Amino acid sequence: MKYKWNSSIYTGTNAILIYVSLFKFLLLVIFAGNYGLFRDELYYIECSNHLSWGYVDQPTFSILMLAISRTLFGESILGIRLFAYLAGSATVFISGLIAREFGGKKSVQVITAIAVIFSGVVLGTSNFFSMNSFDIFFASLMFYLLVRIVKEDNRKLWIILGIVLGIGLENKLTFLFLGFGLSVGLILTEQRKDFRYKELYICAAIALLIFIPHLIWQVLNHFPTLEFMNNAATRKNSHLGFVGFLTGSIMELNPFYTIFIITGGYYIFFNDQGKRFSIIGWMFISIFIVFLLNNGKPYYIGVLFPVMIAAGVSGAESLITKYINSWGRYFYILILIPSMVLITPFAVPILNVDAFIRYSEYLGIKPASGERARLGVLPQFYADRFGWKEMVNDVKDAFNKLSDKEKKQVIIFGQNYGEASAVNIYGKEFGLPMAISSHNSYWMWGYPKDYKGEVMIVIGSNMEDNKKFFESVELAAVHENKYGMPFENVNIYICRKVKMPMYEMWNKIKFFI
Repeated sequence: MKYKWNSSIYTGTNAILIYVSLFKFLLLVIFAGNYGLFRDELYYIECSNHLSWGYVDQPTFSILMLAISRTLFGESILGIRLFAYLAGSATVFISGLIAREFGGKKSVQVITAIAVIFSGVVLGTSNFFSMNSFDIFFASLMFYLLVRIVKEDNRKLWIILGIVLGIGLENKLTFLFLGFGLSVGLILTEQRKDFRYKELYICAAIALLIFIPHLIWQVLNHFPTLEFMNNAATRKNSHLGFVGFLTGSIMELNPFYTIFIITGGYYIFFNDQGKRFSIIGWMFISIFIVFLLNNGKPYYIGVLFPVMIAAGVSGAESLITKYINSWGRYFYILILIPSMVLITPFAVPILNVDAFIRYSEYLGIKPASGERARLGVLPQFYADRFGWKEMVNDVKDAFNKLSDKEKKQVIIFGQNYGEASAVNIYGKEFGLPMAISSHNSYWMWGYPKDYKGEVMIVIGSNMEDNKKFFESVELAAVHENKYGMPFENVNIYICRKVKMPMYEMWNKIKFFI
């Protein structure tokens, strides 16, 4: 019996969606080594050395994934980022599936997948390891299941959705807002009928059950994340207002895709085929409002972009078919090609740093950080990948000014988790002692119990503040890096003889933000 070649395996819609997803994966891998590790990645590496059911600024899922990745693939940049790259690439595939469930044909599914690749925040958060790549992936999977529930009236899918919600909560608390939006969407649409069925409550119970370990951790540690979130909203994040938040969200989405939000709104609220999915629209509106009122960063809304792009392409296709003609599909080219050319260098470091600075200045685009910290020549997204090894080298110079006896007594203090983590990761080759910090989970990890405060190398702060805690303060080195964040151009001090018991000082300097 002769084997019959089935070309659809390689040319069918699923195959093409896989090819598009692989393109994104390769794009991320090829440029993985540019610019170095991001500040938060250094911190996450340290978190993965302290596995727990929770951290001050996040639950545990992404940190567990990083620990597994480091164990399996080592300490290279690719080994650290691999799971984030895979999650970002899988999001592209799922977006195509969402478009299919919306009723989109092959071309709509493929265009959706390509468009999602070049959505700024979706591409950017895939480019380094953090909880955000998984956050967008799980949110997209949630929307895929929700669209199927609406379309098929398959209540059993609520149970699977409960698993996704639970794991999503164990990754990032964004899913609390998504859960709120889902509740609003159910109440405001015909889907409220599902309140009559047990599967919806099983969904909630499963999500809660998966989330319980982190919730218990929060209770046992006096809800540190609430303190962190309040401090971030009131003292760290910029107050943008409606116009600022809307503008920032459009920039995070991709300004060229604004039309997709409009056509997506048309599709899920007014189109005969699409308006049965209006629950998606109400979720988008309610979550947008919650983030706005809570002074969230614009990139938070990125969890909604893949599903809205899928709705937007579906709506655009419907309008083109109804009112224009086939030639109207050149509209996609006019949107996607400029997106690829203009947006990609701001999301993936495909240019060397000096070329990027010239490119950014030429376009007159300088992305905001969403925070109150002053920016330098690079946006924070890139600036926080520079200067860490140089800072550690400067700390080494300060360390070498100590006597042999002091070198055995000293520990290093970083004002923030980036500084402390950089020392702990890059300082090993110089034989530097451990670094501690009062920032977020570092404060909970504490300091060596046998440490008496005789000598400490302090990164940052200033002479006056350090003298509040130590009898002797000596300027030992100065760190500067033109590409890094300006607040990381710091003095490095040798401080001797703490003025108070360490536990008392530790309680005074706690820094959750």
